[in-house]
Amino acid sequence: MVLNPFKPFIVFALLLSTLIFADDQNSSLVNADKTVYINLLKTLKSSPITNDEIALQKVLLDKLINTQPATITKAPLNAPENIDEYSNLFNRYNDNALRKVSLDKKINSIALKIKTLEKEIKSLDANSTSIRTLQLQNALYTKSLQEFKDQSDALAQEMLSIEKMLTESLKNIPFDPENQVKKTATNREEALKLRTTVDNFLVKKERFELLGDNLDRGVSAATITAKEEAYTKALRATITSLFLEFSNALKSKNEKAFALEKSILDEGALLDKTDGINESMASLLHAMEKKYFGTLDTLAGSTTQEFKNILKSTWGILTEPIFTTNGTPITALKLILAFFIFIIGGFGGGFYKTSIKRIANNSKSINLATRTILANIGYYVILLTAFFIALNVLGIDLSSIALVAGALSVGIGFGLQNIVSNLVSGIILMFERSIKIGDFVELSGTVHGHVTDIRMRSTTLNTNGNIDVIVPNRNFIENNVINWTMHDKIKRFDIPFGVAYGNKPEHVIAVIKEAVVNSGYADIIEAHDKFTNVIMSGMGSSSVDFILQVWIHGEEILAPSKTMSRFLIIIYNTLNAHGIEIPFPQQDVHIKSIDKESCLSISQSQSPHVEETKLPQI
Repeated sequence: MVLNPFKPFIVFALLLSTLIFADDQNSSLVNADKTVYINLLKTLKSSPITNDEIALQKVLLDKLINTQPATITKAPLNAPENIDEYSNLFNRYNDNALRKVSLDKKINSIALKIKTLEKEIKSLDANSTSIRTLQLQNALYTKSLQEFKDQSDALAQEMLSIEKMLTESLKNIPFDPENQVKKTATNREEALKLRTTVDNFLVKKERFELLGDNLDRGVSAATITAKEEAYTKALRATITSLFLEFSNALKSKNEKAFALEKSILDEGALLDKTDGINESMASLLHAMEKKYFGTLDTLAGSTTQEFKNILKSTWGILTEPIFTTNGTPITALKLILAFFIFIIGGFGGGFYKTSIKRIANNSKSINLATRTILANIGYYVILLTAFFIALNVLGIDLSSIALVAGALSVGIGFGLQNIVSNLVSGIILMFERSIKIGDFVELSGTVHGHVTDIRMRSTTLNTNGNIDVIVPNRNFIENNVINWTMHDKIKRFDIPFGVAYGNKPEHVIAVIKEAVVNSGYADIIEAHDKFTNVIMSGMGSSSVDFILQVWIHGEEILAPSKTMSRFLIIIYNTLNAHGIEIPFPQQDVHIKSIDKESCLSISQSQSPHVEETKLPQI
């Protein structure tokens, strides 16, 4: 037998040409039947070229040839005639829903892989040896995708058939409502116990693993898996029981069905965390509701139930602890209630102050000072009461606040001593009433004015120049304060003046008293204990000093500068009218000795307008 020496090169050329035109054959590879794959596999096997790409292509072709399409075994669907068949049909619907969820996940995953392969194929050069491999892989994925889609569509069709059967057969199924409710409670309790057991097993298993103990100890993976399967079974039994209750409510057209729908979907969420089965069950339940309630009633009932669900969810969010203080959970609802209580307290305090002012304005027995004290004290009491009620709503123990306050007392004593001092001073002023609203006070000889407001921290004085001065309350407690109108509006003014030496004091006193008494001012008091008087107070270096003592009543005492000016004018005019000299400061200089040279120097330095001074002879 003679071998053709060019045969290997011919095979290689055919394979190379196949790879060159691979991109055009992409769609044909996807849609090809097994014959194409078999022939291509024979070509590769007869090729002398062996590498990883060829080996991978052989594997892919073998899978394309030998992969058989999955068949869905369908049990015949028969209309249920009793409650057991009705329950089994519902469970079959759920089984199909779970399988469909799994298939949909695979479909999404494969679709993403196909998209990635197509991008990679487009990015490669037409002569690349990897194109055929990627195309074969793409063909395998595409056929698997189509197969899964066919299965998913078949399940969807069967689910629609089951939905129709369940809806139409409902009216012929007898139910036992009381027994069904008990069965639901039993299944739910069993599922809860199994879930708790599984969680405890997982915690124990993790604890043993952390300790390095690999022994079984009753919490092996097989044990946990068995418990999880039992939990799933109990959960599905609970869903089935709830569905039977739902069906009975639909049959009797009871709106309780909408609440049961919510319970079924809640349990379904525990069965499948992806919510895929919930979508299928929701579709089934809504279709049955429309059949028995009608579209409008179903929409109204669903809306009402959804509103209840929203309220329930909102309530759950509001009652969920945000943080914990001293072991007390603080929720959003507590914070909102506490905030509103404090706001209501603020509005209540403001309303109280307004009411007190209105009552005081209409009552002659309540003066301005009493009104202000009652308004301020009541306002702060209401605020403090609201504050403590808000703390009680939050669940904060007031004894813990007392402990904290005690711990902070040292810091408050050093850091906030002025503020605390002013607050305490304000309380003292309100209750002691040594200074009241409307009083005219003089503080430290520098500030004087009417008291217009007394607050917890400060007091407001309005001067005669209409200037409001905010004075810390501690200044009224720690310093000397002159209250000109504490008990009445009577004050004695002491007005000092002086006359030159050589005038008789008796004459000065007489003329000044007479002038004041005859001045005609109605606010001057002349009584047996309060009368005008002039006294001699001293003999100064330049004058004989006197003091005019005059008693004034009324509003004039609140303008001391004006009142002093009025009587000084009387004194000046009276002294001037009687020829009594008002002295000015003077000083005599007595020279005991001076030499001639100094005398001559003084004489020569005198200004022309200064009279010559005769100096004594030395």
